[in-house]
Amino acid sequence: MSPINYFAGPEAYNSDFFDNTADASLAVSTPYLVLQGNISIAGATVSGGTVSFNNTLFNVYTHYINPSYAQPDINTYFTSTPAAFQPVWPNHLFPNSVFSPAATSAGNTFNGTLDCVGFGCRVLIATGSNDPQNNAYSLLHAQIDFNAIHFASLGIVPSALEIAIAFPVLLPGRWSYVAGFIAIPAIQGYDNQESQKLHQPDKTYTGVSKSGLSTAIAGDIVSFGYTAGHSNGHFMVLTAPPQLVPLTEVSNPEDFVAKVYRISVYDSTDSGSSLHFNDSRRNGNPDSCGIGYGELLLLANDQDQPVGFIFGPGDPIHYVTGTSEQADELIVAAITIARFQ
Repeated sequence: MSPINYFAGPEAYNSDFFDNTADASLAVSTPYLVLQGNISIAGATVSGGTVSFNNTLFNVYTHYINPSYAQPDINTYFTSTPAAFQPVWPNHLFPNSVFSPAATSAGNTFNGTLDCVGFGCRVLIATGSNDPQNNAYSLLHAQIDFNAIHFASLGIVPSALEIAIAFPVLLPGRWSYVAGFIAIPAIQGYDNQESQKLHQPDKTYTGVSKSGLSTAIAGDIVSFGYTAGHSNGHFMVLTAPPQLVPLTEVSNPEDFVAKVYRISVYDSTDSGSSLHFNDSRRNGNPDSCGIGYGELLLLANDQDQPVGFIFGPGDPIHYVTGTSEQADELIVAAITIARFQ
């Protein structure tokens, strides 16, 4: 799909649905990618934090906000749920990636102030239609095996960890588990802790690792799940199939690493060390964070299962816990990939 010129018809940004997650992720990202110089729209001119089209000026602002942190601007993570999405998002608070017309002095604004899973929900909500039986977000929730894991209720943004460990235990349906590598003891320990907090019986996690990283395609969801560290994981949408690169791209990998793939993604990420390789957020964005494009390295074993990753420049290799004795602030419980079709 070619990028949609939302500067010509901005109201559609709050109501468009798409046939697949690849198209939806590009559409949700488009205003910010134009600002960052990653893509271009004929007739659109970028200046600072604004885009001008047909003599109309648009503010384009994206910023990474994680609601689990005590940030003073946490209220900007949510906005009112657009009418088009209300049938599939049963909450008046909506992950804030919407267009706001010039009703105030702020002017016409595309605003994307959310974290990776807020972005992920926004993409999935816009995939399919406003019929819950034909919507990627609603159907993902319908395929969750609640005997195996805890997962956020409909209309609540799940954690990246919840998503990563959900993929290997999906019930049959339009979502499918493509590939992954998981640390079952870490996942079971997390689930048991959640059960204790909620005063519920323990779950029995039944997921398994799966080969097939090389079979991933544009639109597939890549999710990392951490049971300890500076966050609980990360959510990304592939823009293309993984690209095999020389093993020498990685310094001193473990002996079980047989392949290295470069993946390109749309996501929302923080600034600094959270940025990826070839990251669009380094351009045209004073905060250098939020919605954008970037590339990561995924490390695979000889069974084509993703066992580790490098998030971006200067980042060390992070392996799924239990596979390496390398010290790591992150306890990576899962690296998984799933597809909606």
